[in-house]
Amino acid sequence: MKRKQISLSILLVLGMSLAFIVGIGQAQGPDAPPETREADAAEAYMSAVIPIQGYVTDAGGNPLNGDYAITATLYAASSGGEALCSDDDHVTVDNGLFNMGMNYCSSSDIDGKQLYLGIAVEGDPEMTPRQSIYPVPYAWSLKPGAIISATLSSNAILHIENWSASGRGLRAYAMSESGENYGVVGASRSPDGYGGYFYNNGGGVGLFAQTNVATNTAVVGVQSGYALSNLGTWARPAGFFGGDTGVVGLSDNNGTGVLGLTNSADGWAGMFTGSGNGVRISTVAGKVGLEVLGGSKNAVVGVDDGARLLYTEESSEVWFTDYGFGSLEDGLAVINIDPIFAQTVNLQDEAYHVFVQVYGDAQVYVSNRTPAQFEVHLSNGNPNVEFSYRIVAKRLGFEG
Repeated sequence: MKRKQISLSILLVLGMSLAFIVGIGQAQGPDAPPETREADAAEAYMSAVIPIQGYVTDAGGNPLNGDYAITATLYAASSGGEALCSDDDHVTVDNGLFNMGMNYCSSSDIDGKQLYLGIAVEGDPEMTPRQSIYPVPYAWSLKPGAIISATLSSNAILHIENWSASGRGLRAYAMSESGENYGVVGASRSPDGYGGYFYNNGGGVGLFAQTNVATNTAVVGVQSGYALSNLGTWARPAGFFGGDTGVVGLSDNNGTGVLGLTNSADGWAGMFTGSGNGVRISTVAGKVGLEVLGGSKNAVVGVDDGARLLYTEESSEVWFTDYGFGSLEDGLAVINIDPIFAQTVNLQDEAYHVFVQVYGDAQVYVSNRTPAQFEVHLSNGNPNVEFSYRIVAKRLGFEG
């Protein structure tokens, strides 16, 4: 017997299964990270099923009854084109009405684009025209280009949680391989706010950035007026920071403010260069300003055939040195200690050294060393001989 022609009138209800689990908590600042709520064991995920309700009749408009095979297919075009996803169900039709759930569609199929539903019953050709799928009013806020705007004093506009041990809280991609695009943009208008704030309260890493191209930069942080192009011919680093102060590192609890490591035998754990000064180290009295382990402290000095390394004189204690010239007059010279030098050393409680080199036929000795001066006396020889001297004293505050 020839199958009856079936017409279809569809009342379509779509639950796109785009569920955002919203947590309610007090807003906290960076010094007090917001508490994450415990996962609710009774909380169930919304199933990824599109519910469809329809009404089917025969060619004469009479409602059908019985079991029928119905195929539902989603398309991105009102006609033609390839199917995005499809599902076949055997459903029971009661007085023309049926319900079915369409499976096998993913978030890559239903991503906010205009979609169209095609229906075929009992192997008949798919009915035309396809039915346009329109969102329910609240779903407009989830389509591409949507703006969610509100004023909430204590809650987030959007709160996303993933309780899987290997899950991701949020994924955002800028897919074009040309131009200047952004995966994530965060901004704050508050002078005390943060464009982006990341933390980890489980002992892990607050922020991790990586680039798969050796000539690119993983992290860039710049003030207005600075750009990655300021690096010039330098090799691109893992992180670039430009501003009135490029990088500030703070640490408490015996930590390290800034740490540089290199595994290269010819590399540098830290390098500082520029048209101004190199490195400034500031610390309180009695503390170590610079400590070099297993290496030397050099000055690179240009000479006719290139550059040479000049090395500092090391000492087992903290000494400061001053140099000067003098001459005897009738066998005596009183040398006043430079007052600026005297402010940097302890001449009151600590003995100091004086070394004298004469420039002539004479022998001399030093006596009457006081915090303000010392005397050079003639032992024999030229009573008006010229000499130079070197005074060495303990640095003030570092006597021990």
